[in-house]
Formats: sequence, C-alpha cells, structure tokens
Amino acid sequence: MASTLTAMLLGAHMSTAGGLHTAFERGDALDCTAIQIFTSSPRQWRGRELSDDDVERFRSAWSDSGCEVCVAHDIYLTRLGTRDKTILKKSRQAFANELETCQRLGLQFLVMHPVGDNDPDEQAVLDRVAASLNEIFDRIEGDTTRVLLETTAGQGANVGYRFEQLARIVEGVEDVSRLGICLDTCHVFAAGYDISTAAGCKKTLAEFDAILGLENLRVLHLNDSIKPLGSRVDRHAHIGEGEIGETGFKTIMRDRRFSSVAKVIETPKDDVMDKRNLTRLRQLASNR
Repeated sequence: MASTLTAMLLGAHMSTAGGLHTAFERGDALDCTAIQIFTSSPRQWRGRELSDDDVERFRSAWSDSGCEVCVAHDIYLTRLGTRDKTILKKSRQAFANELETCQRLGLQFLVMHPVGDNDPDEQAVLDRVAASLNEIFDRIEGDTTRVLLETTAGQGANVGYRFEQLARIVEGVEDVSRLGICLDTCHVFAAGYDISTAAGCKKTLAEFDAILGLENLRVLHLNDSIKPLGSRVDRHAHIGEGEIGETGFKTIMRDRRFSSVAKVIETPKDDVMDKRNLTRLRQLASNR
C-alpha cells in the first residue's frame, strides 16, 4: 500500500470470492488505486466471523497491492431509521458488527444507506438514524474506520436523497469526527440534482458544499443512471451510457478538489465493463 495519495484514487467494487484478500488481486489487474468490498454477504444479517489469519492475509495482500483506499459497503438489510424495534435492534447489532470488522481490517471507510420503513415523518426517520449511530459509536470504540452517509435516490424507504436530510443526521450525531459523506452520482441525479451538464454539476457541488461541506466528502460512487432526472429510482448504468452522460463525469473527474477523494464505480458487471468504464473515466480526466 503506497504511503502517499496518488493524483487519482479510482477503482471499482470488487468481488471477494475466494476470500476478502482476493479483492486486491482483482483490483490490481485493473490498475485500481481504490476499491470497495462487502466484508460479508450483503443479504445476510451476520457473516462468518473473520479469524486472525483472515485479517492478516487481508492486510498483507493490501500492503502488497497498488490500492491505497479500501472502502466497505454495509449490508442491504440494515434499517437504522426504522420504527420496528425488533428490526432496529438487529440493524444496530449488524452495523456494529460490520464496523468492528472494518476496524480489524484497517479499512478507512464504511458506506451506509440511511433507511427507515416508509414512515411519512422523514424527520423522525433521520433522527432515529442519528440515534442509532450514537448508540453504535458508544459501543464500538476506535476511529480507524469512518462511517459515510451515502446520498440516496429516495427509492422505497431510503432517506438522505436531499443534502439537507444528511445534514440533519450529522447534526444529531454526537461525535461527528466519525462521520463523512459518500456522494453517488446516479442517486443524486435520480433524486433531482441535475449533474448532466457542467453548469448543473457545479451548482450541485456548490449546494453540497454549502450544506454538508466538500471537506466531508470522502468517497464518490461514479455511476450513470438508467432512469431520468428526478425519477427517485436507483438503476445504475455504464459511464456515459445513461441519462447523466459524459459531461457530468468529465466535470467531476477534472475537479482538482477531488484528487484525494476515492472514486469507485458500481456499474453493471460483466467480463469487460469494469475495465471499459475505468478507462473512460481516466480519459475524461485527461485533457485529451
């Protein structure tokens, strides 16, 4: 693992088939300097507990790789803003387990979706998310891994589709030093922020800065959108092949403020598209 940040921290969400450590070999094959993983199955409440050997193998593989930043994404089941006391208890425990795992592995960031249960009182949902994070942070000490609130499309029970909503969560968390933000391009576009033009992208980033502060933006999920602006539907497309198009991505990739922000694609998978999407982003970042 390199000791200094490169000019471009760019990579993809990687499979961990065969063990968590295998993600780095896959990332190196694509010249990734940042990757994202699930530390366990995203559709199970509790994955297999890692042994000390598992952790050491992961850290060794990371040290030998060209990857500088490794991000974990939380499982899909957690609902830290739900009213259901049983699901809330399971969600808090699952997230606490995930945070502990990330800290054992030495991961810099854990990305999570703020999710409730379709409660029409969204402010109450946001406050429950903040309360959940406070309870978890009180239980799980350490600051190795920062929790990142991800912008959502507002689909289903997801909150956090407006920057003001994420700010409400941040305001309710007692130790904000353990928080940051992950901006997903598909999600913000689907939520109604028009980043398909250079002007629209700059306006959106200015709004983000005024409400959340660009200094708190730690990870960018770079995904095009199958669905149109304001659809509130989360469907990822390949870079430049969706409703956002290349202009928005070019604006982001050439913004020097994000040179040390990890950029990760979560585009649809097949044998060649990760390479094509990363190549396209690198080309958009250049002056050619």
